Amino acid sequence: MALPNDGRKYELIDGYLLMSPVREHHSWICINIVYVLTDFVRREKLGRVYDSSLGCRLAPEVMLSPDVSYVSKARLKKIMVSPEKFLQGAPDFVVEVLSRGDHRKIIEGKLDRYFEHGAKLAWVVDPKRQTVIVHEPDRVTTVSGLGSTLTAGKLLPGFSCKLREIFLEE
Repeated sequence: MALPNDGRKYELIDGYLLMSPVREHHSWICINIVYVLTDFVRREKLGRVYDSSLGCRLAPEVMLSPDVSYVSKARLKKIMVSPEKFLQGAPDFVVEVLSRGDHRKIIEGKLDRYFEHGAKLAWVVDPKRQTVIVHEPDRVTTVSGLGSTLTAGKLLPGFSCKLREIFLEE
């Protein structure tokens, strides 16, 4: 709550602030993901999709803000204290879109934290390689090729999109 009010995105890990402004292409990919997920989640009335402005308090010294996230209705009842507060736990599904300055070790650390606090699925989106690494508690797979289909596994049965929907402009 005491973060600077300077319009930048901050995350808190072990008491250290990370500032992460993003470039245009990163933002465009995030919006594409929000669009395809929201379309499905709303149609099926499953929960909520959030953008990167959502704060997730995982522990007193850990506040993360995934680039895109999904929270099921059931989980939302458990981790939303109030609409005016940060979520008190991890979303069911998180998406991290890699930026030029991202370090794999930091991204992997974030994923570990999300899974420790209840996440069931994570995508790490690599715009440069046009791939998505799908993380589940028991396996990791890579989806590549713009014609390949991306799913959300058992978490969102029936959801699918082609990678081209995420990476290519109109």
